Amino acid sequence: MLKRNLFFMFLIVSQLLMGQKATITMQSRDILTYPYNDPSPIPLLSEGRPEIYPYFSFSGYSLKGQMQKWNVVKLENDYIEVYVMPTDGGKVWGAIEKSTGKEFVYRNEVMKYRNISMRGPWTSGGIEFNFGYIGHNPSTCVPVDYKTVENPDGSVSCIVGSLDLSSRTKWIVEVRLPKDKAYFETYATWSNPTPLPQTYYNWMTAAAVVTEDLEFAYPGSAAIGHGGEWQPWPVDSKGRNIAWYKNNNFESSKSYHVVGEFNDFMGGYYHNSKFGFGHWALNDEMPGHKLWLWSLARDGGIWEDLLTDSDGQYMEYQAGRMFNQYGGSSAFQTPISQTPFNPGLTDKWHEIWFPVKEIGGLTDVSPMGVMNIEAENGKLEIGINSLSFAQGKIIVKSEGKVVFTEEKKFKPMDVYKTSVNVKQNADYEVAVEGMDLLYSPSKRVILKRPFVSEMPKDLVTGASLYQEGMELKEGRIYLKAEKLFKSCILKDPLYIDACSSHRIILSENAV
Repeated sequence: MLKRNLFFMFLIVSQLLMGQKATITMQSRDILTYPYNDPSPIPLLSEGRPEIYPYFSFSGYSLKGQMQKWNVVKLENDYIEVYVMPTDGGKVWGAIEKSTGKEFVYRNEVMKYRNISMRGPWTSGGIEFNFGYIGHNPSTCVPVDYKTVENPDGSVSCIVGSLDLSSRTKWIVEVRLPKDKAYFETYATWSNPTPLPQTYYNWMTAAAVVTEDLEFAYPGSAAIGHGGEWQPWPVDSKGRNIAWYKNNNFESSKSYHVVGEFNDFMGGYYHNSKFGFGHWALNDEMPGHKLWLWSLARDGGIWEDLLTDSDGQYMEYQAGRMFNQYGGSSAFQTPISQTPFNPGLTDKWHEIWFPVKEIGGLTDVSPMGVMNIEAENGKLEIGINSLSFAQGKIIVKSEGKVVFTEEKKFKPMDVYKTSVNVKQNADYEVAVEGMDLLYSPSKRVILKRPFVSEMPKDLVTGASLYQEGMELKEGRIYLKAEKLFKSCILKDPLYIDACSSHRIILSENAV
């Protein structure tokens, strides 16, 4: 009888899994569009910007919208919907969790172009793929190559890509939706086929709506700026918990590159609507976890009007191949620096983008699920939101002893909650075997590398000038790099590397 019951259970599960299917369709959508125009026939080199030659810019932007047809690729399974726009830089337009109807990737319902990108026109929302030397690269807001694929395993993919004319590097991103997961994946491939080093910059920039109840889940102990400026995280030096959106109502727009802990995820949670969003990738592949916010004052608020009609303000959760987006002054403030994209090199990496609901936040994440733990007054409130089919075993330890276990079968977007009593202020651990989830406050992996330079800021040597010049050269900021190489040579006329680099810049500018 037991064997017979197990057979029928296996048959039912197999039929459920076989019935699962992901679909991919091309849609022609009417979208209110504020177009751009007035292309300049002259490359940007004439504007003192050799860094993206031979591209030209656009300078005309409409104040009045008009309906325009757009080709949109829709990927869908039983749990989520994902939209890709090959004619707008290949970006992910938005993503929706189906049981709630909520967006976990902000979808701007209008295409409202404004002068923000390297070539000018740019629209907000979705996930923007940035390859090159700085954000909002030349392929933003123009058509890119694409292909739709139905994969043998039942997943579906929209593959987008383009050639960057400035560096002659080629990027490709596969947006893949599994048939039986409550997330979608991006597989990036970036190649440098040239005989020269190129600038190495990649940030995958996703958007999410902001509200007063939004709390950011970025594990770390510090946040650094573009130039390496350091501050504590999540409570800043003035005692503000800036992991809450509402507590950022000071100064102007914010860029926080959160560092200090070896972890694989970031995200956010809306406590009132009990919903959230997140990103997961191996830390070795994507160590950069950036949080970007428009100013909460009017200087940021005007961009809500300029970029949207009725979708509200947004933030960006950005995943990067480096700790921060280098801003040109890191050499004097932090050991973090750039790296060149070496000749003949091809890089590949994998990420997942997911929703979360009803569990109060994000404490640990794996491709199998999301776990949140709140410890207060000798009690652990545990919530699990699955992203996949799984057989999980929840194990809670207090002071090294098992105090709770429970086995649970999960399917995507299932929610499990429980409350477990532990000793007040006791060291605890919560694990979910079968889902690769584990959290213990005492076992957080804190990075033991410096994020602040010990070099005196007023100490300027030939070596420091040369290093800073090289950082700027790698970032294609040639005029500033040239000045630093000249300063280095004046301080040390026999600094051979600076002399050589100075000649290279003169040659590149001449070309």
